[in-house]
Amino acid sequence: MTQSYFEEVTLFDLSRIYIVVPREDGLGTINLTVAQMSDRQFREWSKAKADLEGVKMIVPVGRIGLETRVYMLNRLIQSGVRIYRMPAI
Repeated sequence: MTQSYFEEVTLFDLSRIYIVVPREDGLGTINLTVAQMSDRQFREWSKAKADLEGVKMIVPVGRIGLETRVYMLNRLIQSGVRIYRMPAI
């Protein structure tokens, strides 16, 4: 049995993962870090990412704290979804 290795996302990494999301005012898109995203933006992005990759994941309703975001990202990564981070400075 082969064990796959992945580098876990931490709270620090939430400011290194950039996502292109629709602007709140509906005019175009904006680059935001996972830490900067609104709960709605993160919910929609993570649900779409999971659906696109065929990962079964229940996305919480309401406030999504930073620890929950870390858990959800690690769940996606464990399922083989690629999440890109900016290099640490």
